[in-house]
Amino acid sequence: MKKETVILPGSYDPVTIGHLDIIKRAAEEYERVYAVIFINPNKSYRFSLDDRVRMLMLATEGLENVLVSYSTGLVIDYMREHEIDKIVKGYRTDADLPWEREQAEWNKKHGGYDTLLVKCREGFEDISSTRARGELAKGKECEILPEAVREYIKLRGI
Repeated sequence: MKKETVILPGSYDPVTIGHLDIIKRAAEEYERVYAVIFINPNKSYRFSLDDRVRMLMLATEGLENVLVSYSTGLVIDYMREHEIDKIVKGYRTDADLPWEREQAEWNKKHGGYDTLLVKCREGFEDISSTRARGELAKGKECEILPEAVREYIKLRGI
């Protein structure tokens, strides 16, 4: 395990098994992992911030070195404030890479932070929060969400 602290930024609207897989992989590799919900004031979300925080906490329960948080600021500012060493971002397909690389370059240029881009596992390429929201809107049992998240959504009726 590397003695580094990393951040996995996202909107987690909602957290999927794809997100959770990348978080778990980071937790095995690094000493401390921050899974942080970033709020974009220009974006609307299906789930409230409180619900997203709770779902992310439920999904990562038992991962002792994972800390769940949220921020309204920039990733690089959060990293400075919490002494985080590196960004870890998952991607599904090569089509995602240009956008992820552009973000990585911006964070390096403006904050000096490196980004590790991690390809999703085979079979996870079609997993996304967008797909999850679509399935939930149709009343489907959404198998791409962690079980604890599915139960939370069911119990809360959201």
